[in-house]
Amino acid sequence: MSDIKVKNFDFQRELEKVAAGIRKPNILICGATGAGKSSVVNWVFGKNVAATGTGRPLTRGITEYSSEDTSVNLFDTEGYEIGEEKISAYRDNVEKWIGERREGALAGQIHEAWYCISAANKRVTDMDLSVVQTLQEKNIPTAVVLTQLDCVDYDEYQELLKAVSEGCGAPCFATSAHADKAVQEALAPYVQWDALVDWAEAVLDDSLKEGFIGSLAGYVQKKQALVTKKIIPIYTTAAAGVAAIPIPFSDAVLLEPIQVSMAMHILRTYGLDKISEDLISFVGSLVVTQAGRMLAQSLTAGVLKMIPGVGTAAGIAVNTVVASTFTAAIGAALSQSCANYSKAVFEGSKPQSYPEFFDSAILSGFVESWLKEHKNGKDT
Repeated sequence: MSDIKVKNFDFQRELEKVAAGIRKPNILICGATGAGKSSVVNWVFGKNVAATGTGRPLTRGITEYSSEDTSVNLFDTEGYEIGEEKISAYRDNVEKWIGERREGALAGQIHEAWYCISAANKRVTDMDLSVVQTLQEKNIPTAVVLTQLDCVDYDEYQELLKAVSEGCGAPCFATSAHADKAVQEALAPYVQWDALVDWAEAVLDDSLKEGFIGSLAGYVQKKQALVTKKIIPIYTTAAAGVAAIPIPFSDAVLLEPIQVSMAMHILRTYGLDKISEDLISFVGSLVVTQAGRMLAQSLTAGVLKMIPGVGTAAGIAVNTVVASTFTAAIGAALSQSCANYSKAVFEGSKPQSYPEFFDSAILSGFVESWLKEHKNGKDT
């Protein structure tokens, strides 16, 4: 019976529907030749963003990287060489292109810009400041990203910060993508990757933040918070709608499509949909085959008493409280499993076996723990 139920779902199609509903932020990445733009993109979004994306030339010197696998669009400006004529052409080209995009809808506009300056050059040029000021005049939230911080000493670093502050007043974030762990540890008090990501998220319209967070490499806590505060509530509301008129337990299968969509949405948020199609099918099948069993256990055992608003007289009817709260518990359990697996993948040095993180017993344990924690109706 479970196999038949699983065959009724096209998990890949559900994932595609989820992806289609996520609005993508447009981020402009610019700077001189050798400024370290690629290193910044690779560190924040992962090494394969530009490689797997469709590099589509939009105009001379500007390329868009966008793909179905990511929820952010990156616009890379070709680095400019030193020389007054080349510098002027670069600035004018960027300014004209941005102006043309501003005339369209929000989805096509540039939502923020990261201007990269290599600290290794030990100076901020007039051209750097001119481009940043041009972006600011266009009302585009703009940050200066100091790259290669490992190439300067403390005094030189302070001089660069002062030059940016006095020259354009843009927020400035120091970074280093040095591969040596010892160097990373030494620079830890000064490197501001997290601050850059926080700023980048904060300046975006709320409708674009999901796409940004879901495209980050790592940042598991941000993704977990997004799932809890925004994504799970979408599906608990839908589940409550199904059970607006209490339904018998035998009809609780009506909740499964909602819970499967939620599972795919959560996988997408953590970036785990890119791991393998097997993982997508494994998690989707787990929800289909195990959610009903766990709901049955909750309705017939003491766990039911933990669901806010439900007493022992509820019988086996599934009402709005049961449907929404249990869906929230499933979502929270999946999110915790995804968080644990993500940490193992991003922080580990070897591939991880996903069944160890998404076992039905583990999922059941997370569901029960969530219900106990929220027995008084907190954060549901």
